[in-house]
Amino acid sequence: MGAVQPFDLDVLVVDDHEAMRALLARVLAKKGVERVRTAENGARALDLLRERAANLVLADNQMPGMNGLEFIAAIRGDPAFGAPKIIIVSGNDNGAFAAQAKAAGADTVLVKPVLLADLLTAINELFAV
Repeated sequence: MGAVQPFDLDVLVVDDHEAMRALLARVLAKKGVERVRTAENGARALDLLRERAANLVLADNQMPGMNGLEFIAAIRGDPAFGAPKIIIVSGNDNGAFAAQAKAAGADTVLVKPVLLADLLTAINELFAV
């Protein structure tokens, strides 16, 4: 991670699959990110953001209860959440979904399976000074 200092990041990983949450948290920790929280769904993630803002949110799109687009709209619709950078991850690789995600407020859309290099590049691009 070049442009952004990992210790400056406060990341929230939102995914209904425990293994994916653990993998992303572990990868970020190995890259020097010290503040990584995880949530299994959008509602829990919003609770965590109410407790402490994040400057980066990595969210899956397909989650029960509240999908990724609804989650992003909730964040962007409430100034109390601040303005975190949001990367949404989806198995949907069509351009229409990417456009919907951007319209909802996503900063970056990544398609599964996400390569570590692509994730790190996206983070660096979002926080480039």
